[in-house]
Amino acid sequence: MTFRFQTFAARAFLSLAMGLSLPSLTDGFYANETLQRQAPDAFALQPEAHDFLVSAYALTIKDGDRLLGLIAEDKALTNAIQQWPEMTIEQQIPWLKKVFALEVRSFGTKAPQLIIDNHSYANKMVYFDFDIEAGGNGIVYLNPDKLAEEEAYASLAFLIHETRHSYQFQQALNANANANANDSDSDSDSDSDSEIVAISAGYLAAFKAQKQLKGFGFSDFLTLLNEFEAFQYGNYVIGQLTDWQIDMINMGTFASQFDNQGQLKIDLNTLLANVDELSLLAQYNELAKEQFELRQRQQ
Repeated sequence: MTFRFQTFAARAFLSLAMGLSLPSLTDGFYANETLQRQAPDAFALQPEAHDFLVSAYALTIKDGDRLLGLIAEDKALTNAIQQWPEMTIEQQIPWLKKVFALEVRSFGTKAPQLIIDNHSYANKMVYFDFDIEAGGNGIVYLNPDKLAEEEAYASLAFLIHETRHSYQFQQALNANANANANDSDSDSDSDSDSEIVAISAGYLAAFKAQKQLKGFGFSDFLTLLNEFEAFQYGNYVIGQLTDWQIDMINMGTFASQFDNQGQLKIDLNTLLANVDELSLLAQYNELAKEQFELRQRQQ
């Protein structure tokens, strides 16, 4: 699920006294420790998710590179992406469907349903619809009328992001099976198997928390492990496709965004070295001031 961030971030919620010199948390931007402790294994900023952070980044980049390789093989698609800002949303749609097919192929998973229309989820710009109990592959939804009002690359970025959620969801549904297999044959566990289990379990926790918790702020929702990783994946792919020259400030938090040199704006894995002195959430909130101020100037 993805919200339209300009309006979502305006929602208020009660804040903690965090001992940091920050603007008021009542604007709904900064990460809220009280909320996140309700499902600590679901959030990138909580200690219970440290194993996910350590394991997931390499997979994110590896999977992004696989999609980039498939796109590079299609010269017509490559040319279309270079001309993306000059296209209308109607002209983009056939290419969005092409990228969708390549992305699903790159994951080796089953395809979710793809809906591109203005009415199926009329109040949403983009959306990933899922049901943990029913399972399946989910639904990727894009509203072309709403996307036409956004930045040029938003349609492509959100298509890649929402399709990543289907991969995550299918991995999440396998999380318990993976864990049980490892428990029954622990002597044969490899580091790779353990990493897959940690990542899949993180996805599952995040999808559950997304359905169960209330009162998300901007940084809370976007540091859910599924949102955090899907934005990091999508932003990496868009960055590589545009030589890191496209900066979409609302595509996740700075922990999922890259600068014009291809480096994470906030690198949570690097910050893990300092958690004995200051929690990861507290470090993130301090560094997130820049994004907060940039967003304030946009409004």
